[in-house]
Amino acid sequence: MVPYNNKPNEYYLKFNLKDATGEVSGRVWQGVFTLNELMKDGYPIKIKGSVVEFKGSLQINVDEASAINPEEVDPRNFIPEGPFTKEQLDKRLDSIIEALPKSPGRNFLCKVLGSNSIRSKFLLWPAATSIHHNWLGGLAQHSLEVAEMCLFMAKTYKLSTGLVTVGALMHDIGKLREYEFTGAAFTLTDEGRLNGHMQLGIEMLLPYLEELSALESAQVKHIILSHHGKKEWGSPVLPQTPEAYAVYLSDYSSSKLARVQAVLEGVSAGWTDYDKFLESSIFTGEKLEEQNSPGSLFGDLD
Repeated sequence: MVPYNNKPNEYYLKFNLKDATGEVSGRVWQGVFTLNELMKDGYPIKIKGSVVEFKGSLQINVDEASAINPEEVDPRNFIPEGPFTKEQLDKRLDSIIEALPKSPGRNFLCKVLGSNSIRSKFLLWPAATSIHHNWLGGLAQHSLEVAEMCLFMAKTYKLSTGLVTVGALMHDIGKLREYEFTGAAFTLTDEGRLNGHMQLGIEMLLPYLEELSALESAQVKHIILSHHGKKEWGSPVLPQTPEAYAVYLSDYSSSKLARVQAVLEGVSAGWTDYDKFLESSIFTGEKLEEQNSPGSLFGDLD
């Protein structure tokens, strides 16, 4: 709530309304205290009001608002969808698992991702609420990117294909419990705030890890706990196996490059604005004065 014209006990509500198509500013001038109870961050509401222009931008003056049951909301109405469909992600996931030789690692993945409750959420959840892969299917897309990078490294550096694939696909599995869908957004759960996705991921996998040897189980846990690479980045331990290093480096690359792509959106030439996550601006590869010139030094990059 915001004080209205610096008058005591007079307020208006200022907030943002958002769905999958975009975001618009909103205001409530009447019934402020009643409607303030409905305006919970990340929860869906149904509104009735009028669209007006204020200082060159559109905003909605809300007259009425009512709560909506989050269970009745389709996430696609509020969360942007990623570049791949659920079916495409599902097929890529099966392809990676089926390509593994018969082994405890393959059996482990088949059992974990054979659970409908886990697999359905894995294919729907975002990898984050902001910064990178923060769209529907983002968790699966990010995990598949990490797995595909790791498989290349495994072939090049003769790593354990089974272990690195399990670590890559499971490194962020705890985000299924770290985040919850509240009807209009994915937000942190209480246990997500308290324990984080690494601890939650290990808790989720404990029943399945019991079927591995003690050493195999310890190595999978180690990859999950070390995949941020540094203690100051949230990992309680540093990578200490070749497979853990592969997952850490692939996770880092996937998240950073996804952010680079997001920052470059809408910038046709020159430099982007400074980005806090990347700690830099990004050059598009083309100077503003050359964007209409024929040819390219490196040719078509697509």
